[in-house]
Amino acid sequence: MADADAWAFIKNQSHNILDPAGLDHYVRRENMIMRWTLPLLFYITRSAVLILLIQGLLGCGFLYLFLREVFRSTGDRVLTVLMGLGLSNMFIFSWFFVDTIGYGDGFAYFFLMLALVSRKSLPIFIFLQIAFFTDERALIGAGCVILWWTTKEALPNQHKDHTFGNFLKKAFTPRTWVVIAGVGVYFAFRSYIMDTYFPHHTYSTVGEPVMFADAHRQGLGGSLWFAFEGMWLILGIAGFVLYRTGRFWLLAALTVAFVMLLITGIFVHDINRDYGYGFPLLLIANLILARCIPPAEYRKLVFVSAFFCIVSPMCYTMGYNKVIWAEPLPVKAMMALDRIKGWGTFD
Repeated sequence: MADADAWAFIKNQSHNILDPAGLDHYVRRENMIMRWTLPLLFYITRSAVLILLIQGLLGCGFLYLFLREVFRSTGDRVLTVLMGLGLSNMFIFSWFFVDTIGYGDGFAYFFLMLALVSRKSLPIFIFLQIAFFTDERALIGAGCVILWWTTKEALPNQHKDHTFGNFLKKAFTPRTWVVIAGVGVYFAFRSYIMDTYFPHHTYSTVGEPVMFADAHRQGLGGSLWFAFEGMWLILGIAGFVLYRTGRFWLLAALTVAFVMLLITGIFVHDINRDYGYGFPLLLIANLILARCIPPAEYRKLVFVSAFFCIVSPMCYTMGYNKVIWAEPLPVKAMMALDRIKGWGTFD
């Protein structure tokens, strides 16, 4: 952990955030130049370990807020528990505890969640800025937050028109304008900082679809699966329900969000991390299915999804040259039994 390049550069940024040393030492550093949340935390705490402890606590808070929204949508404790089992065995939640090399996505996920559940403009604005300055991909996550609010407004209208004009009325609420203003302020400030302090800075990987290069393309399918695992079933059926009920504009908006996350992941070689910023899509799918299919059928669906999340292994990319595979606990138990019995199934 301590010798990870991300932590080394975070320490450099904490000393001088506008002129960090060693900027050209490693290709990843050029992408971290406006990611200020962890450097500022390191400046305050002087401890990577303490930052990781905070990250773990935020993960617990993230899980609580996520499941609170699930329960508010369904009113079903059993279903909420099943959803919690699925989420706790997925990348999005486990990354809060596995990320020890300084990516910091957990901070962005958590503050996006706070923005999602907040009702007042100032907290939303502040939470979004913290997320944006953790990782730029939170900008796409902010769009997913808007889609969550839009879905909550649009879904109850079972028998009203689903025209584009009506969809826009539901989408552009006061909170949406706060998000748009937050994005505008972020880009204006970022542009000023880059022009003033980093006028010659370039991004060497911009315009290159990294996931299609060399052997990386062979991991594209696996990366997509590990992003949501069994929850892809819920997402897919929610999309089908929108199609069958004629909510085409909402379906189109959600499809655009998925495509944007995929394109970003392909260009930066972090599809599972990238789709983590789309966690509001899981809440949206839950809301759609809770409103549109019988509760008993939805329970069965979540049970199957959670089962696949639990039994599926997890894969984490730690930098450019290290991949960690983590077998789920049920599989580890079977592997232990296999070794005791000498069956050799997992050899």
